Amino acid sequence: MKKRIAVSCLAAASAMLLAGGAANAGKSGPISYKVVATNDLGMHCVCMGFDTFVLLPPFNTLRAQAWQTGAADPVILTDATKYTITYDIVQNTEASLAADPYYQSWVTNAPKLFPGFNPKAANGNYQGLTGSQLRGNMTANATQGMWEVVGVPAYPDMSSNSTTAQKIMTDPLGGPNRNPYLTASVKLYDKTTNTLLASTTTVVPAAFGGCCGCHLNVAKSYGYANPTPRDSFNVMGMLHAQNSSHINIATIDPDGDGIAGPIRCSQCHLDPAMGESVAPGYPGYPVSQYTFSDVLHRWHAQNSVVLTNYDPNIAKDCYQCHPGNNANCYRGAHTTHTTGTPAHNIWCTDCHGDLNQRIAQGQMLQPWSDTTLPKCGTCHTATGEGGGYIGGLFGKYLNSHGHRNDKILCSTCHGEPHALNPSTLAADNAENIALQGLANPIGVCDTCHTGKSTSYGKPPH
Repeated sequence: MKKRIAVSCLAAASAMLLAGGAANAGKSGPISYKVVATNDLGMHCVCMGFDTFVLLPPFNTLRAQAWQTGAADPVILTDATKYTITYDIVQNTEASLAADPYYQSWVTNAPKLFPGFNPKAANGNYQGLTGSQLRGNMTANATQGMWEVVGVPAYPDMSSNSTTAQKIMTDPLGGPNRNPYLTASVKLYDKTTNTLLASTTTVVPAAFGGCCGCHLNVAKSYGYANPTPRDSFNVMGMLHAQNSSHINIATIDPDGDGIAGPIRCSQCHLDPAMGESVAPGYPGYPVSQYTFSDVLHRWHAQNSVVLTNYDPNIAKDCYQCHPGNNANCYRGAHTTHTTGTPAHNIWCTDCHGDLNQRIAQGQMLQPWSDTTLPKCGTCHTATGEGGGYIGGLFGKYLNSHGHRNDKILCSTCHGEPHALNPSTLAADNAENIALQGLANPIGVCDTCHTGKSTSYGKPPH
């Protein structure tokens, strides 16, 4: 699985020098260390079961930036010979996932969905598609001034490792509530002495969408009194055959065990988020010319049965499919932002456009692309994305640097997309409160620049 990239712009302290070790001359205070970590997306969607079909596997990405203070200009730390940054998904343990029936469905079916992949590492621990485990070391990227771990197999938690208050997400299949906002503990160490220099926590989001619950109701309308996910799969296969070259996906048996499934949608419909540049295809079946994003959204937005019997406003009702089952994947500052006359809260479609607009503009022919995703600069013309653009999936915000030397990720100061600070979820704001005493984007100069202003303001982008 190719490494997925997603970085961000910024606003925070002053010229951070891209260096690997000693602080610059002219110290104006005692040396100290700080680390900030963020997730690359406001929510990673994941499936509840994997024996019939899968949209997205367990796959989460974390980034961190660390720096040494004590001088007017802090020093960004990326020298892996001198420093180590570790991560730990607190609620997900080997034991909790071993007792989770949904996750064990992934363990059983992952090698069928991704031939050659083993969900257990050589040390016996669970691993994601890239080999990343639930805890370990992040990898330094000196060019981008950050550390990163890609493909962590984080999964919504139902165990006693999460509190009742954290278990806010309902299960469309009627199982126990789960915690979709896991905690990553991130720590910076001196590699030579193993001394802990700084630590932080950040949110690792992973949630179920609403697809399964809706499609169980669809199965009911086709005569299944108490439908199971397998019944839903059979109905989807029948509908797929009616509309997609007579191919009934519920009859495909990729592993030859005599039982249909499991099917990976991106096997035939390219999904760049899976790290592939071409759809692998199934032997004997054609590969579609349409991306997964295109067919999925276009079908729901244009099908007369969907619009008549289920949701006539589905083009704007994003939570019908995306996690809204008390998870509220869109929870950032924009949700409470008011603008225009009359004032209104900004909804997903205000930035992305509704499905009809996106289809008409051909956005989903190039999904997850910076050419089709929203840009901060569209509204924030005075600042917008920063001066350093990395390139890659997930758009301009995630792939930009800013702030003078252009080595600060947007997310380091502003938070992850869809959860921009101040977020309506308290856990999203914990880092910024710990650093500067405010949930706002980092804007107190002294947070990074020793001896500078302790008042809140807007740093140069």
